[in-house]
Amino acid sequence: MGGCKKDEQSSLSPAVSDSQAPTSTDNQSSLTPDGQSPASQDESPMSKYKAVLQNKARFFCVDADKELYISQINQVVSDDSSVKAEVTKFAIVDLEKDSIPEIVLWITVNDNTDFGYEVLSCKDGVVYGYTLWYRSFMNLKEDGTFSFSGGASDYGFGRVAFTDKGCTIDNISYCESVYDSENNLTVSYFVNHEKASEEDFQSAMDKQDEKPDVTWYDFIDDNISGLSL
Repeated sequence: MGGCKKDEQSSLSPAVSDSQAPTSTDNQSSLTPDGQSPASQDESPMSKYKAVLQNKARFFCVDADKELYISQINQVVSDDSSVKAEVTKFAIVDLEKDSIPEIVLWITVNDNTDFGYEVLSCKDGVVYGYTLWYRSFMNLKEDGTFSFSGGASDYGFGRVAFTDKGCTIDNISYCESVYDSENNLTVSYFVNHEKASEEDFQSAMDKQDEKPDVTWYDFIDDNISGLSL
């Protein structure tokens, strides 16, 4: 499964009518079918996302390097037909803080709900998909930040940026461990990209945990059709 490169230096929810608002579950180049022409460049990102989610248009999966319909989401995980992957939830959030929302698809694989995500991002009229491991993209917040973990002394929170080639993770506040030649462990802490004490790092992590979580919606027709264009 794919992932993002780490960059150590460096909420938006489209309106829906009250009658069409998705039902929340808080506890938890595109071509149209049949060889039709691509959607016009002036369509809104949300319109393009909606066509993808309704299986009417394809998205380009960067990690799989091919165009896929949402019904082919299994192919972002494995070419093995015995592996069952499906989208169970989705969220709408501005991950890049550019006023253009992304759609985050929660992927369940063989009943494993902690497998990972496919993030849909519209760039220059094309919907791209980026596949992320669960531990690299956890606890997504309304402001688009999220937690990541590579071990007991290697974790933090950050933000993601997308291109047509892949994505990078900007580690905002994090800790990292290093063993010296005598196998002694040293842990370094960073807050807002700057070296910090363990206490300041833990305080930053506590504040991150207090941020409101993004809202997840069941991946069902009623919630998808309720998306505003």
